[in-house]
Amino acid sequence: YYSHVLDLETAAGGERDLIFKYRSAASQPECDVAINDIMNAAIVADSDGSPINLALDKSDLPDKIKDMIIKEFDHILRLLDFNFAGHDIFRRWYVDGKLYYHAMVDTEDLKAGIQELRAIDPTQIRKIKEVTKERDPETGIEVSEITDEYYLYANNDSTDVSQGLKIDPNSVIYVPSGLLDSTGKMSISYLHKSLKLINQLRIMEDSLVIYR
Repeated sequence: YYSHVLDLETAAGGERDLIFKYRSAASQPECDVAINDIMNAAIVADSDGSPINLALDKSDLPDKIKDMIIKEFDHILRLLDFNFAGHDIFRRWYVDGKLYYHAMVDTEDLKAGIQELRAIDPTQIRKIKEVTKERDPETGIEVSEITDEYYLYANNDSTDVSQGLKIDPNSVIYVPSGLLDSTGKMSISYLHKSLKLINQLRIMEDSLVIYR
């Protein structure tokens, strides 16, 4: 009996290092200007003051269900304070390549719904899947079965998977960029392709100053 925790250690560390590289790249003046242009083009305030709306015109849902969905959608926007923090949320998603939110609810009144959305630093949380592997005595094929699945949160730089807080996956909202690396296992940022160019630019600037 063993789990995927040990197997995920390398991937988790690599993913965290990538996020730090993305943030470093975003601090480059040329890259920062480009990101700001993208942000201003992506998040635009409409005439009613809201930068985003939910359109269900082409949906076959009953009007009552549509009204409930739109009402909850507006509630989420208020929790995120999207009208004022929309640019910051979009920038964090664009640079890091992912967003994590902890949905806080009232355990004594679950019908009240989500009461608060707390942003989680992607470098401090990762998903863990504990797996048991057994070999079928008849066919000899190894069969894997997920026994436990959760998010592990640690607000420090420790890489020890045993040090952290377990969070129910149903209470964590994960928003990836939609881009994957060559292995198809790790979500990457839209800045991933610019890392090489930014490194080259920095080397050219340093060498130019030295040689002059």
